[in-house]
Amino acid sequence: MDLPTKELFSSLPVPAQVVRLEQVDAKTRQELILSARNSLDLTRSLSAETLFYTLKEIGLADSVDLLALASPTQVRDMVDLDCWRKDYLEDRRLLAWLMLLDEAGSGKLGEWFLHADIEVIVLLVKRHLEVIRKAEVEEDPDFNQARYFTFDDQYLLRFLGEAEPILSLLLERLRVLDYNSYTHILEWSLLDLESALEEEALHWREARMADRGYPSYDEVRTVFNYVALESLSLERYRRQTLSQMRFAMDEELIPADHALMLLDVRDSFLIQALAALPTEDLEPLRQELALLTNQVVIAEACDPSDLAAVRRCAELVHDYLDIGLAYLSKGEPGEATRLLHETMLRPFFQVGVSLTLSLQQQVRQLDTNLRRGGMTDWQAYLDSPFQETCAGVQRRLPLFFRGLETPGEILSQPFQSLAEIRRVETLLAQIPLWFATLQRWELLPKGQAPEGVTLGVLWNTAFAHWVVKQEREVRPLSRADLITLQQRLRQTTVAAQSTAFLALAAAQLNLTHEETEALRTLASHAGEKLQDLLGIEAATIDLRFIEGVLVARQ
Repeated sequence: MDLPTKELFSSLPVPAQVVRLEQVDAKTRQELILSARNSLDLTRSLSAETLFYTLKEIGLADSVDLLALASPTQVRDMVDLDCWRKDYLEDRRLLAWLMLLDEAGSGKLGEWFLHADIEVIVLLVKRHLEVIRKAEVEEDPDFNQARYFTFDDQYLLRFLGEAEPILSLLLERLRVLDYNSYTHILEWSLLDLESALEEEALHWREARMADRGYPSYDEVRTVFNYVALESLSLERYRRQTLSQMRFAMDEELIPADHALMLLDVRDSFLIQALAALPTEDLEPLRQELALLTNQVVIAEACDPSDLAAVRRCAELVHDYLDIGLAYLSKGEPGEATRLLHETMLRPFFQVGVSLTLSLQQQVRQLDTNLRRGGMTDWQAYLDSPFQETCAGVQRRLPLFFRGLETPGEILSQPFQSLAEIRRVETLLAQIPLWFATLQRWELLPKGQAPEGVTLGVLWNTAFAHWVVKQEREVRPLSRADLITLQQRLRQTTVAAQSTAFLALAAAQLNLTHEETEALRTLASHAGEKLQDLLGIEAATIDLRFIEGVLVARQ
């Protein structure tokens, strides 16, 4: 979608503005918000997560103007996201937020205090300040009052380590704003244990996070479980209209809807289906996508403040949804749009996960069958990229080896499309046919795979002997064999001779169409090494550097 002008953006209703903001980068998002005539209302209509990850991507220090527009509730929720590491309050990070709030002006620091959990403020005081009641030490001649400072001549304060001016400023403003709260916080810091304060503060933070769609680990540990596709009923997931949630003092919860904003995907099957939906369908879908992302964040033990980690989780959710939607809609765009309109996202995610896990089950069954047939070292016989593909599928969350699709790639990634699933399914179905065919043609050695010996190497070696001597064997080639092989292949093409050799195998072994196509895949991949052989000087090359065929070391 084209980037709107600032004038056009300002003229849009808020829901349309929010949709446009999802489609631009964080810096442009900030510029559009700050230039809008309704910048305050627009900012406060965003979920805390959308605002938080926008600030994080720009950099907190460079987004103070945007932070100044945030509501106290948004600030509190962003602090919840950023200032906890599991069950520990990162007070240094919290103090950094307080400095930014003070820089943002307009009483933001005071607003934060009025909405913050008092346990958090007491915990800050207890960790950074020594607090003494002045009345208790006035008569002590050994007490050095010069080492302390005071805001009210009743409590003496001294930093336990490095001075934190922002904490001094907070307490000073608190004394002016609400002296009773000021004395209550200092007294509480004298009486309560740090562990008890942190536990209570964590309790309130976890309650708010749960309201925002961040479940406990126990609730999401099955999020990546396999579901039998034949038992999945979409009727259980028909979309229903949910009423807006409200809390005490009529505080309205703006649900998390940040996941779509974090995606750097513009042309997937899922995104295209979403684009075809009416605008009123998008809001619940954005929220469901965010809730699924939150579940994955918790299940993967990611830090909600880590933008890169949360983005990876959002992309993983997108990929599973894309796979599941393509499967259930049979790849039909119109059907995909209808399903998204009528059905919650959860079953598409489950289908996507289950399809990748079915590959894991497929390779495990393959391993069992080949080992039962005596091929205990079968993976060592596989060429690249087939070996890496099988290894990737066996990961806890199966991965797709990119080299299977793009020669030369060496990295694996989560499965991103149904086409990748189908490609690996086909490969895993072909691998046992390779072993069975080469065994029947007596090309496969018994026992463990010798170093450097793969199915492709065995096939190429047998092919080379057939071209040179019209024999079918896997004895290492001599230098003279290599010279003859080059001469004969240069008189025709590798592809033509390979096709003839494959036809020979199909005829002699009476192969089925499925077996022939499987062998064609192996032969095609192995043939790439034969092409390389044509470019060497067989008469002079050091035979140790020959790849793709077995060679006698002379």
